[in-house]
Amino acid sequence: MKNQYVASDGTVFTDRSLYRKHEMETQYTFRGKENATLTKKPGSVNGQPFDIVDCKNCSILVLDHCDQVQIDDVEDSTVFIGASSGSVFIRNCRNCNFTIACKQLRTRDSVDCTLNLYCMTEPAIETSTGMKFAPFNGAYEGHLKSFIDAGLDLSMNKWSAVFDFNDPTDTHENWQIVTEDEQEPLWCPLGPAECCISDCDTARRLFLSPSQCNLLEDENVVDLAETDNTQADQSNSEERDTNKFILFGQRLWGIMSYSISSISAFCLGFILNGFMKSQSLLTFPRAD
Repeated sequence: MKNQYVASDGTVFTDRSLYRKHEMETQYTFRGKENATLTKKPGSVNGQPFDIVDCKNCSILVLDHCDQVQIDDVEDSTVFIGASSGSVFIRNCRNCNFTIACKQLRTRDSVDCTLNLYCMTEPAIETSTGMKFAPFNGAYEGHLKSFIDAGLDLSMNKWSAVFDFNDPTDTHENWQIVTEDEQEPLWCPLGPAECCISDCDTARRLFLSPSQCNLLEDENVVDLAETDNTQADQSNSEERDTNKFILFGQRLWGIMSYSISSISAFCLGFILNGFMKSQSLLTFPRAD
């Protein structure tokens, strides 16, 4: 008897490849939508890749940690990608507003898009024009867990270190950094929530409580010290302490990993060098 694979919608398959293709298309893809709000809530993606294809005038929310994300042929839409553990590819998109947290970002053949971005590596654009970059501006309940599950280090954010493949002299003719006055307010699509990160350069809105996140959304205030004195209660204070402890752990693990890699590379080089020297000593010249 052949194995059976039951999809999330109840469809039964005996071919695993067809089952996986069906799951990807029905559970992890938004395709061919117009004038719609499309939402994946926390826990609904759980580290799977995600595709967004051929959508127009939509609000698209992927509020969970996911693997690689591909966004193709999207127009006049807003897109929120909560935390991608891999790359986010944006291709053939026009007049869109993106809020994205990812390890790597690349755009191609896109025009007049704004990217409110957290990115662990330098974002890259190719054959794209009118691109605007701003610090990450999104939050939802459980967002910090999405960051951790995706392996994103909050201390590493290179959102503004943009590389343009089509601008070798670095004229910035195809992209610009949004000024602070033009930056959009915090976006909490599911209601008040903790804000993992917004602007690493000025440490604004970092590890805020739900009440502070709501205050920022209403008033666009970024004075953390002042809001601490007036808004935070004991439980929110404990929540922030926990978040800071997690961030410290992430940074410590990054330092340890780098140190171990460096030591391993040094030891390997030392061993190989010794091996090569011993080989040269054992090699005798041929007698004529």
